[in-house]
Amino acid sequence: SDVCSSDLTIGGFSLGEADIVRRAMGKKQIDYMKQKAEEFAEGAVKQGLGRDHAIELFGLIEKFAGYGFNKSHSAAYAMITFQTAYLKCYYAEEFMAALLTSEQDNTDKVVKYIDEVKRLGIKLLPPSIQKSLVEFSAFEDAEGNEAILFGLGAIKGVGNAAISKILEARADASFADMSDFISRIDSSKVNKKVLESFIKSGSFDDFGLSRRALLEGIDAIIEASGECSRAKKMAESSLFGDDSEMVTVRVNIENLPEYEPKRLLELEKETIGFYISGHPLDAFRAEIGDMHYTLSSEKDQIEDGSKALFIGKVEAITEKISKKGNKFGIITLMDFHGSMELTVFEKQLDAMEKMDKDKPLCFKVEVSNDGQGTKMRVMK
Repeated sequence: SDVCSSDLTIGGFSLGEADIVRRAMGKKQIDYMKQKAEEFAEGAVKQGLGRDHAIELFGLIEKFAGYGFNKSHSAAYAMITFQTAYLKCYYAEEFMAALLTSEQDNTDKVVKYIDEVKRLGIKLLPPSIQKSLVEFSAFEDAEGNEAILFGLGAIKGVGNAAISKILEARADASFADMSDFISRIDSSKVNKKVLESFIKSGSFDDFGLSRRALLEGIDAIIEASGECSRAKKMAESSLFGDDSEMVTVRVNIENLPEYEPKRLLELEKETIGFYISGHPLDAFRAEIGDMHYTLSSEKDQIEDGSKALFIGKVEAITEKISKKGNKFGIITLMDFHGSMELTVFEKQLDAMEKMDKDKPLCFKVEVSNDGQGTKMRVMK
């Protein structure tokens, strides 16, 4: 509105012309704006105003259109910035837990915030069927150190109905072991898919059994769960329906050596969308930190036609054929802030077959950003 008002009053533009200038500023049409700056100055001269002052004013309007607002708005933003900075400094665990909860359905942002949690030296604990809430929460670990506990609500494949029933049962008393858990939850809500998600994410680690043992014993757990459900139905019509022994089952799981760390990370990625126990790039963090590179979270800020260096672990390669019959590939590259897709040509695909893709790879790319999205073509 300030742009239109100045164009009308000083530049002598019509209302329609002024609105076109406003839109052009928003789209940053440089050549068009230079032309309009001259017209603005000429219009000002016709009304007896100074040309130099008019050009200076148009420059200020253009600068303000990039990103600006009134002083009262600035003061309000400054106050919020101060408050959030204060909370992050003095209540870091609570602040970061709230931030993670606010974006728990946005994997890219959660990964970015988890990297910040690590940078702050805060421990992030996997979800716990015994202690986790629906959301992320500040938590004191066994050694008395402040940490952030993963929320059950951010686990893939686990619905709100299942979590609600679990928290309701846990309110009476903590779960003693897997048998106690199976005996006290609603098997119609906590089915095989939900149990697998809990196991893979580490939610049952408190029971002292390895994730491998629980996954390999999932059929026995499901069978015991079904048996308990049937017992509960029978107890409803029994004279002794309130006898807890009638609706308690035992599930015997033989403990097994845990999976390799790499497999544990894969299971976490599958059920949570990222890694908690560690990161495949952690062993290379110092070396990567010494390099000048761009993070996946920054890709949309790269100017059209620029070159950039990305470093990460290749998670997947999808081979495709172009309309001209040429082979190319889409690479899913994961770094400390998330995942991204890069396009590689046939020669580069062939070269990558000889590389160790368990180690991080560097990709020099050319970026095209047409305003509709960012595309990256691998040069080397």
